[in-house]
Order: sequence, then C-alpha cells, then structure tokens
Amino acid sequence: MRTALSSRRTAWSGLAATVLLCSFSPSSAVAAGEPVQVWLTTTSNNVLSKRLSAEPARNFGPESGTSLVIDINEAATYQSIDGFGGALTDASAWVIYNSPQRNAIMNDLFSVASGAGYNLVRVPMGSSDFARNHYTYDDTCCDLNDFSVNHDTAYIIPLLQQARQLNPELKLMAVPWSAPAWMKFNNSLTGGGYLRNDLYGLYANYFVRFLQAYNGHGLPVYAVSMQNEPHYAAPSYASMQMEPNDQSNFATHNLRPALNSAGFGAVKILGWDHNWYDNGSPARFPFDLMSYNNSQALNSVTGVAYHCYEGPDGSYSVQSDFRNAYPGKEVHFTECSGGDWATNQAWNLKWELQNNVIGPLRNWAKSSLYWNIALDQNHGPRVGGCDNCRGMITVNTATGTYTKNEDYYSWGHLAKVVRTGAVRIASTSLGNGSIETVAFKNPDGSLALVALNSHASSSLTFKVRWGGQSFDYTLPALSVASFRWDSRAYYRLVNRSTGRCVDVAGPSTADGANIHQWACHTGSSQQWAMEPADSGYYRFVSRYSGKVLDVAGPSTADGANIHQWASFNSANQQFKPILVSDGWYRLEARHSGKVIDVANCWSSGDGANIQQWSWSNNDCQQFRLERM
Repeated sequence: MRTALSSRRTAWSGLAATVLLCSFSPSSAVAAGEPVQVWLTTTSNNVLSKRLSAEPARNFGPESGTSLVIDINEAATYQSIDGFGGALTDASAWVIYNSPQRNAIMNDLFSVASGAGYNLVRVPMGSSDFARNHYTYDDTCCDLNDFSVNHDTAYIIPLLQQARQLNPELKLMAVPWSAPAWMKFNNSLTGGGYLRNDLYGLYANYFVRFLQAYNGHGLPVYAVSMQNEPHYAAPSYASMQMEPNDQSNFATHNLRPALNSAGFGAVKILGWDHNWYDNGSPARFPFDLMSYNNSQALNSVTGVAYHCYEGPDGSYSVQSDFRNAYPGKEVHFTECSGGDWATNQAWNLKWELQNNVIGPLRNWAKSSLYWNIALDQNHGPRVGGCDNCRGMITVNTATGTYTKNEDYYSWGHLAKVVRTGAVRIASTSLGNGSIETVAFKNPDGSLALVALNSHASSSLTFKVRWGGQSFDYTLPALSVASFRWDSRAYYRLVNRSTGRCVDVAGPSTADGANIHQWACHTGSSQQWAMEPADSGYYRFVSRYSGKVLDVAGPSTADGANIHQWASFNSANQQFKPILVSDGWYRLEARHSGKVIDVANCWSSGDGANIQQWSWSNNDCQQFRLERM
C-alpha cells in the first residue's frame, strides 16, 4: 500500500512539474516590455561609419502602424548553426602572432563580450596559397614515420589555443589543399594532380595523425573537408584534384573507417568545398558524390561545402537544391574573399551580407566563413594565387597597427548574437532594396535577428513583431543591425517559511557570487529562467548575470553553499522541481539528491544563506515559482 501511494505521488509530482514548467510559446505577457539589445553598423559616403556599435536598447510594446513588418516565428525551424568566422591560414597566423597588437586582435575576433565572438575557424592542413612557404606534415616518402605538426606549434596552434580561451564555443574545421607530393601521381605539391589509388589508406591515416596531434594540443577538430577546391589545379600553390567517385571511395572505404577506428567517429566529413557553379552551370559534383555507386557515401559523408567564386548573385540557391535532394545532409558555406577589385565599403558590406551570410543561411548553410582572417598591408604573405585579396583584418607590419575591414563586420553581426547550436527560425525578408533578414533561437532561449537595409539611398523604418508585440527601428541605407532579446519566462523562487526570494548577492555578475534570500522585489537579480536539461531537471539561469545556480565544490554534503557560476551543464547545476503540496516545490540537486534550503530560516531574515540539505519536509526547503 505504501509503495502504491509513493508511486502515485511520484507520478503526480512529475506530471505537475511538467505542467508547470513546460515550454511557453511567446505571448503578449512574455513579450510586453521585453528589452532588445542592438548592435549597429552604418555607412556614409561609401565608407563605414558606426561599426558594430552597441546602441540603446529597444523594448517590445503595443504594435505600431508601421507598414514594413518583420515577423518572427519560433515555431518554424530550419537548420542548426555550427558557427561563423574565417580561415586561420599560415599567413593569417603569422601576421597576428607577430603583431604587437596580438592580444587586442584576438580579443576583437573571438571575445563574445567585447569583440565579434567568432566561434568557427577553418584550418588548412598544410600550406595554402596564403603561406610563407610550401609545406605538408610529412614531406618524405613513403610512410608517415616523419609526420609532425611542429610547423604549426610555432604560431598557428598557440593562436588557436588563445582563441579557445577567449571563446570556449570555438570549433575547428580542417581541410588540406594537397596531400604530400609523394602521395600524388604528379609527384608535385602544386599543379593539381590526383591522389595515388594505392595510397588512399595511408592518406586517411594522415588525417588521423593530424586530428590526434591537434587533440594533443587541446584543439579538437569537429569537421574535416576532404579537399579544398578539388576542381582547380593551381599552378603556384598546393592543390589536388578529386572527382566525385574519388571522394565517394575515399570517404567510404578509407577516411570514415580510419576516423571511426581511431575514436573520431563524431568528426564530420565534408565533400566538394568548391564553388556554387562549376564550368558555367550549377555544380553537379555534390550530387554525383552522393549518388555514386548506389549512393555508398550516404553513410560516410556528412554533407558538402560551397565557395562563392563562380556563379551570378543569388547562386547560393543551389544549396537548397542539394538540401532538397538530400534532406539528411548538411550544407556549409566555407569561403569567400574581398579584395582591391571592390573598394566601396558600403557596397561590400551589402553584397557580403546578401550573398555570403544571409543568402547562404536562408538556404540551409550551417556555417558561414570568410577566407583569410587577417593579412598584412601587402595582401600577404603568400606563395601564389590572389595578389590583392583582403583579410577580415589588415595587420600593418610596418606600423604595428591593425584595421578591421568591412568583412569583419559582415560576419561579426552574426557571430555577435548567434551562438553555436542555435536554430534558424522563420523571419520575414523583404528582398533586395528593402529589409533582408535572418533569425535564430539560441540554446539559452534568446532570439537573434540580423536585418540589412539593402536600399541604395533611403533609410527604412520597420517593425519587428513577435509574441503579439513589436518594436520599430529605422535603419539607414546600406546598413545592418543585430538584435537580441530573451524569449524565456522568468520566475521568482519564494521560500514558504520566510516569504523571501532567492537573490544574487550584490547583485554581482561574477562566478562564485553568493546566493542568499532577500525581501522580494521585481529586480532581475531575483528572476530565474528555467533551462531544461533532461529527466525533469533544469538549470536556473539568473536574468541579472546569465549565470546559473551551482552547488559549490561540487559537494554532496549537507550545508554545501549554493552560489552562481557560468553554465557547464554539469549535474551540480541541475535541479528537479518536485511538487510537495499546493504549488510548493522542493528543488532537488541532481548530483547529490539534496534540496535547496534556506539556512536557519526560522530565525533568519534578509541575507540568510542558500545551501543544500537533506530533504526534511519542512518549509525552509519549499519554494513557490512565481512567474514574472
């Protein structure tokens, strides 16, 4: 009888928690008054004016009569996002590493708080056109006994390590420009040429050795592309040709099995990595790669990547053609460069956002990457190829200064507000000459919208409509704004015994700031969003700091302190609300089974500490969740 009663109570508690804490769709009550963060880049007289400038916040409110409307619909979802950034070529790493402004440059690139917040870097496996010299990781025939990434340890790997410290979200995508010369039929690093059929297996192990080496430096690689631009035989820099059947066979019979055997089964394999168009028409290579030999590559190739260098404006639509044919496969946009052939900053900003960012993202791209993250004032260093390409950042080696170019801002407007793992959601986009947009829902529940005014000369006023509320914004011609706001419901945690609320002491935004109780008020230090983990557990996220409730240590002892800390999705940061009675809950820590408790609550007032304690079924351990 006791067992049956206990089972019913457990089932009812779980059901009640589910009913109370289910995901809320946007409503006027949630949207009303919600503040919106704004970052703005404007142009004037063909040059940049404001540059990713933090602007005064806007607030959702009653809908205006503005005729241009951008609707945000969270219910319509598309692809998840891996990230935004560029390529850290040998040249890019060299000029950044040796600059007296190195730390400032890295902060501008990778810091979410004070920079662009780039979270995806493309890493050449060996030399590319933008390198100080030709090299691979094993230039001696005829095995991998001399394999070494020592070349990269001088300045490439240290910068990647620094980038990860600045932005823990950082992902690495690796791609070779060529196999070592001795592995190719033409026995040359340059001039294209094909991989020897008898060395496919050895070349797959070359990839494995690279991943192992980078892992050893604390730099896990999440994706590899089989070959950069496999339909271009570059005469002056490392290049190698591959056909669809080559990539299908290599991925299916060599690379995927080798990665799996070495413990890299989660590493993605991408094909093509070349232009939207090939020889004057939409590239067939991605389709042929997937269909070759009874579609053998479907189980080994994760998806395909595209570049921008051939095809009319709007060629990114071929990405949707591929996605429609292979809905289970990924699409990535991995390279485009600006340069001295186009010097109008305003038009460059517009073109890049339309064709390299918004367009590809609205056509299923999971990532968008520029070419060189940085180059010097002479468009190098380089061993060949483009002699007037522009880096996102120009590092002047003569003066020790650096300049953030328009390309930095084109991609920065996405990286600033869109986090790794975000999902693209539906947003109205009004086309060329009006307001063009792309929108996302971040893993933390916040929403992000990037809006471009692509009209050549006129400012445009539009309203962003979400949850039955809206805000108006006026965007100058050839300018872009990024918006971010919180879509989550917030709660106060009111203690049953004292009637006081769980509160961030200070209030502080620092890791380790104490959590205590205080007389309830409407400030953000007492408001908590509930991010679902699994199995009924939640992370309680402070609206004030963005940090979560955390059991210090983590300790399993009675009396262990509860403070706030950055979220790591660990068990000591997850709590299960379990109904006790009449809307009062105990909040049970996942790692310890103990509950949130107000210390000595029967005799305490403002400032009493919040701790964990074994469940004692008293009022000090029960909380009501009041929605704000």
